[in-house]
Amino acid sequence: MSAVATPRLVLFDLDGTLVDSLPELYEGVRRLLLSLNRAPLDQKTVGAMIGKGIGVLVERLYQRADLVETGLSQKEILNRLLGYWSKTDGRYIAFYPGALEGIRALRSKGIRTALVTNKIRSLTLPFLRERGVETLFDVVVAGDDTNRPKPAPDMLLRATQLVGIAPFESVMVGDSMNDALAAKAAGIEAFLVRTGYNEGIPMDLWATEHGFGNVYESVRDVCDVFVKGARDALV
Repeated sequence: MSAVATPRLVLFDLDGTLVDSLPELYEGVRRLLLSLNRAPLDQKTVGAMIGKGIGVLVERLYQRADLVETGLSQKEILNRLLGYWSKTDGRYIAFYPGALEGIRALRSKGIRTALVTNKIRSLTLPFLRERGVETLFDVVVAGDDTNRPKPAPDMLLRATQLVGIAPFESVMVGDSMNDALAAKAAGIEAFLVRTGYNEGIPMDLWATEHGFGNVYESVRDVCDVFVKGARDALV
């Protein structure tokens, strides 16, 4: 770890970082395309579309699946997708091994935690409540809480302001270039994990090419580093 030996606040992305949500995102897209009599897409193709929020996913899907021929607008496609996703009730989503334990370990050391996700609030909060984990985060900033989602810095800065901890005392943990670039723009150190999607680009390759050095296998590995730093700081 470089600039922040023991962060006071750890910001976490959700999809691809704490949870594997690709199966659920794919299921919504599959149902949508089936209902419109469009050719199916495989899960890998849908995974490469994830990033920069739901609006960008719809734009990419609109082009890739030739949805303009359906006569539906992108807003109508978005509403249909939201409907399909809401009916899945999060049952296709799974937390990565050790992710929740890692967050609990941070909080036991007095380190604050926040969730900063491009997923919209109407999908994020019900999922957290259903899994009984909403109390693991001091604040939740969702994709429709600010005018600009990640990779803009707005969501991260809002989270630090709500918790009352300065950006330079915080770190961002994410799986994508959007998390990394948002952190850099906000003056927050980024810690990246290999578990996610990153629009189909291997995280190690992207991080090396763009000057980001903190790349770990999983959230649990990152949390263990922070917990050790907190323990050492107390000695």
